[in-house]
Amino acid sequence: MKQIINTSLFLLLILVLSACEENSHQKPYLMGNHQGVNSNSIAFKAKDNALGRKNKIELAKIQADTKLAVAKIESKKAVSIAQIESQTQQVVSQMDKQTKEKQSDNNLYIAIGFIAVLLLGIFLWYQHKRKSLEVKALLEEHRLQHELELKEKELKEQRLQKVLELAMSGQLDPEVQQEVLHSLTRPESKLIESK
Repeated sequence: MKQIINTSLFLLLILVLSACEENSHQKPYLMGNHQGVNSNSIAFKAKDNALGRKNKIELAKIQADTKLAVAKIESKKAVSIAQIESQTQQVVSQMDKQTKEKQSDNNLYIAIGFIAVLLLGIFLWYQHKRKSLEVKALLEEHRLQHELELKEKELKEQRLQKVLELAMSGQLDPEVQQEVLHSLTRPESKLIESK
């Protein structure tokens, strides 16, 4: 761009200098005082026409050079814009790709976390269920043991009842009857020790 400006200024300077020739003997026109070359003269007109053509040619060259320089600048600008757009598109596609990869990684981590929480929940539910079943089994065992003890006591009482009925009816020997009465008066712990 700087080179184009320098070239344009140089051509403008040449144009100005070519317009002011050294051989020109014109004198300034002040207050109606006209001295010098007659403007109607053929030589002056020819020289003026040649100078005008020369100036037009120079101007056309400058305009052509300027258009050429502008076209070069425009083409360089278009190329650089295309390169920038291409690079921008590559960067955007790369960022999209990275974003998609990060999103898929995040989705994977979320899925792994969800599965871990689900497995932990299933494990805790299983442990709770197992403990609950163990407690139920223990309670059932205690209930059955209590029922067994009650049945044993009931059977023992029924036997004692029978023995007492037999002792009262007099169907037992006096020695056996004496021992039965003695066993009934002893505490239960001593009965267990004697067994």
